[in-house]
Order: sequence, then C-alpha cells, then structure tokens
Amino acid sequence: MELWIGALNLGFLYAFMTMGVFLTFRVHDFPDITVDGSFTSGAALAAVLIVAKVHPLIALLAAFAVGAAAGAATSFINTRFNVNGLLAGILVMTGLYSINLHIMGRSNIPLLDQATFPDYLEAVNPGLHPEAWITLILLPVMLAFWLLTGLFFKTDLGISMRATGNNPIMAAAAGVDVARMKTFGVALANGLVGVSGGLVAQYQGFADIGMGMGTIVIGLAAVIIGESLIRSRSLYAKVLSVIVGSIIFRMLIAGALFLGMNPIDLKLLTAVFVLTTLVASRALTHGTGLTEDRRRWSLSQPIWRRIGLGAAALLTAMVLVWTYRTPGGVPNPSSRTAKIGVLQISDHGLLNITRDSLIEELARLGYKNGDHCTIDLANANGDLPTVNTILDKFIQDGMDVIVPISTPCTQAAINKVKDRPVVFATVANPFIIGAGRSATDHLSNVTGVYGWVPMDKTMELVRSIIPGRMRIGSIWDPAHANSVFNVTLLEDAIRGNPDVTLIGATISSSSEVYQAALSLVQKDIDAFLLVPDNIVYSAFESVVKAARPKHIPIFLSDVERLGDGALGALGYDYTASGIQAARLVERVLKGENPRDIPFERYHQLTVGINLKVAKELGMTIPQGVLEKATRVYGGDNSRAVLDAAQ
Repeated sequence: MELWIGALNLGFLYAFMTMGVFLTFRVHDFPDITVDGSFTSGAALAAVLIVAKVHPLIALLAAFAVGAAAGAATSFINTRFNVNGLLAGILVMTGLYSINLHIMGRSNIPLLDQATFPDYLEAVNPGLHPEAWITLILLPVMLAFWLLTGLFFKTDLGISMRATGNNPIMAAAAGVDVARMKTFGVALANGLVGVSGGLVAQYQGFADIGMGMGTIVIGLAAVIIGESLIRSRSLYAKVLSVIVGSIIFRMLIAGALFLGMNPIDLKLLTAVFVLTTLVASRALTHGTGLTEDRRRWSLSQPIWRRIGLGAAALLTAMVLVWTYRTPGGVPNPSSRTAKIGVLQISDHGLLNITRDSLIEELARLGYKNGDHCTIDLANANGDLPTVNTILDKFIQDGMDVIVPISTPCTQAAINKVKDRPVVFATVANPFIIGAGRSATDHLSNVTGVYGWVPMDKTMELVRSIIPGRMRIGSIWDPAHANSVFNVTLLEDAIRGNPDVTLIGATISSSSEVYQAALSLVQKDIDAFLLVPDNIVYSAFESVVKAARPKHIPIFLSDVERLGDGALGALGYDYTASGIQAARLVERVLKGENPRDIPFERYHQLTVGINLKVAKELGMTIPQGVLEKATRVYGGDNSRAVLDAAQ
C-alpha cells in the first residue's frame, strides 16, 4: 500500500498549494502564475533555515512569509501600475527564479541529515509504517485546515475578500478597498503555496530550484476535479473540494503508474480525466435528459452522501486497478525472480546510454528481463513529485534493488528508500546530496557509480591545442547542482593558468543557449569550453551555430556530441556507468551488503578529436594529442589513430 499512502500524503501536502490556487482562480478571478515561483521560494527558504538548525515549524512560517511577499508583489504590480494580472504573475515568477537561487546559494539543498517534520514525527512513532504514521498525523491537520478555512470565509474579512472577487464595483461601493483586499488575497494564496513548498521539500528530503515547475497546472487541475465532484454552494464543501481534488489528482498519477502507464502520457491522462470529470459532472446536474425535479434533487443531496458516492467510486476503481494489475487477484509469493526497478529523471542522451548499457550488461550477467528477472523501467519526465510516486510503486511491488539514474532520482531514493538496496548510476557527486562522506563511508543500503569530469585534464587538452593567452567562454544552467560543481572545478583549473580568462553566461532553458553563445562570441572569446550540463548539451547545435561564423573551436565533456561540431572532447563514456552499475546490482542480488560495497568511480575516460572540424577551422592538431586520443572523427587516418591509441 506504499504507493497509495504516499500519494495520499502528497495530496495532503499539495492541498495547501491547491487552496492558494483556489483563492486566486475562484475567489479573486485572478490568473496568478506566481505560484510556480512562490512554491519554490517556500521550499528554498524552509530548506535554508532547516540547514541552519531552525525548527521546521518556524521554517514553514518563513515559507509562508516569503510566498506572501511574492504574491503581494504580483498584486501590487497589477493594481498600482495597472499591469495585466497574468503578465504581472509572469514577471514576478521570472524574477523569483534568480531570487530563489540567491536564497539557496546553489540549485539544490539536501535535507537528508537534517531534522525535518517527518523526523520529528518518526521520533514519536508508536511502531507504525512511517508513511502510515505521517498519514495519521496529517488527517487531523487537514481536518483543522478544512474547518478553519471554511470558518475564515464566514468572517467579515473573508466575506469582504469574496465580495471583492465576485463584484469589485459593489464591494467598493460598500466601502471595501478593492486594491488592498486583492493584494491581501493574492498574498494569502501565495503564502499557502509557500507553505506547501516547504512541506514538500521536507517530505522528499531536498529543495530544488526546478521543483515548482508546472505547479499552477497541478493546482488548477486539482481545483477543477474537486469542484466537479463536489458541487455545492456551501463554503465548507468548497474548501473540502479543494482538498479532495488534490488527493484525487495524486491518486490518479499513482493509479496510472500502478497500471504500468508510461509517465510520458501522464499529462495527457490528466487533461482527459479533468475533461471527463467536467463533462460527467455537468451531465449529472445540468445535462439533457434530466428533469428539473431530478436536477434539484441532485443539487440538494447532503454533502456526506456525495462524499460517500465518491469514496465508493474511488474504491471500485482501486479494486478494478488491482484486478487488472495482478491477474487472478492473487500474487505468487513463491516466485524467486529477481525484481529490479530502474528510474531516470527524464529522456536524455547520457541517461538513456546508461540505462541501455545497464540492461545489456544485466542480461549478459544472467538477469534478462522476462527470463531470469523482472526489470521495471520508469521515467519521471522531469517531474519530481512523480519520482516519489514511482519510488513508492517500486517499494509496493517488492523490488529487490532500486537503480536511480541521475542525481535528482538518487536524491529522492536515498531519502525515501531505507529497507532495500539502492544502486545509483550517472551521478557526478553523490557526496553533496548526502549519500555518504566518502566512497567507503556511506549510507548502509546505498552504493553506486559516480564521477565528475577532471576539468584540469580538459584544460590540458585545450592548452595543448591552443597555447598562449586566451579567453574561454562557458555556458551553464545554475539550476543544476552538477553544472555549478563542474564550473567550480573549471575555475580551479583555470586558476593555475594565468594566461587563461573564463567568461561565463548562465541560462535557464534550452531556448536561451543560442543567445548566450552569441553574447560570448561578441566578447571575443577564443574557444568555448562547455562543462557537463544537460540543458546546454541538448541545445549544442545552437552553440555550433553561434561559433561557426567566427571560427571559434568548441571543447566539451559529452563525447557523444563530438561528431556534431566540437573540436575536442574529454569525458566519460556513460556506457561504462551502466556496466559498472549492473555489476554492482549483481553483487547485491548475490547477497553482498551494500554497506560493504564502496562507491565506484567511472573507469573509462575518453579523449576525442574531430579532424574534420580542425580542417574547417584551419587548425593543426599536435601529433602528441592525436596519440592520446581514443576517439578520432574525420580524416583518412582515423582508424590508424584509434588502433594506436588502443
């Protein structure tokens, strides 16, 4: 039941955010997209304070304050400068990206070894499953939240706020300061969003700069689902619909994963489910074929009966899902087939290479999917809440080993999974996320494969081809901890080269890479040196397009992109990452304790040269560099060079 309990807990935690969206979307009729930023602001500030040993409850108050400040800024821009509400929200959300990075000081803050609210709850756990214990504690909390919020809407302040949203002209005529009341309402809404962000960060064990992406969509979907299922004019019913909508949304995601649906289709499933809910709800209450008496009867039903019908429908759906998932309804407890759960954060070249080589090596070792073992491949498609839900599914399915590929997945896994082995792969630095203090001193159920690109060796490659004074341009996304870490290594390497100057440009999405590259070209750089960064490498063609007219050489760490226009590459072959991880999985399945298995660094370092690009640039590659190269593209002597290098 871990999958369903985990989804229920996430539904509770996201309910505060959903209530914030309800306040702006329904009460004030204000299209506020600020929540994508204020959710992260709440998580960021709460994480920073918790690391500073501030009590989690006080950290949540601070999260509320920073979220409220963001909402107040949006409303102020809208009311004071008469800027469109949607545009005002976009402006504040965009600004919050930089502010949140300043709050955090980096793109990711691990909370694994910090005292968060789950830790305080676990300290008084009478012996229940940790997730079930959190649920039992959150139930009365959500009950109090429901009652207090419903009561607030009946106070003079709540009535004034609702009147401002329903009819601002009449509210102003009644003496209500409409602008001030809207500012209060939007600030309150984003304060609740900030609290939700702080709670989710503590629950998942880290705060990340990208965790708020798409929050507004989740909130709107939950509000619409809840309203469609609980159609009542009662204020308490409206508040309850928000909480119920948040829970059902998370249950929907959990159910889809339970059925084995590809996470790529989860967004489509959400859209279809919301549309179906709206159409069905309208058909039941306002559709053709219903007499006026039956429609009035439907609208007059007690709220408890509606909830009972909804619960029965949800229970029926769960039974059907279970029957579909396990033919005959009874699993085979005598099966000894090894179960391996593999999870990656998104579809990316390096991660896919790791995954594919992992599967191939496992098959070579005798663990072929469907034959001698079951391998469940999952992809969260960049959605962090989905990562947690997938991990809950792995736990419920009884996976013997869980293999997270990428830093975000590993960070979530080491926080959530305590009772079974975790073997990570393609993680640059596992120590900054709390997986261990050293290769031998690490979490007892965790081992894996890691490695960061030696930027000093990369600089040696660059200097051996381009001697003398030079200006190097680099582009990275500060939202990725690994990118920032590698930039720091690059800066350290350049510090030993007084003739080299580093000029950097940061981006937040792949659409900004081309403009950033052009800005560096205009600063008369002599070469691009791109540190490992998934966003930049996915838009590598943009860098090539900007560099080619000026004949600027490009060096990078992704050897798979060497043939796409780079002059040189030095990095790891991530096929080795998957192979090494597979061998660690085999050792675990054969009975070794992960506690006794040291973390492994990547074994295979690749040096690549593109002779075709060198010819286009009019550059000559020294023979010494060619002799060290393990990959050479272009030129008639490519094969000979490869043979000599091997």
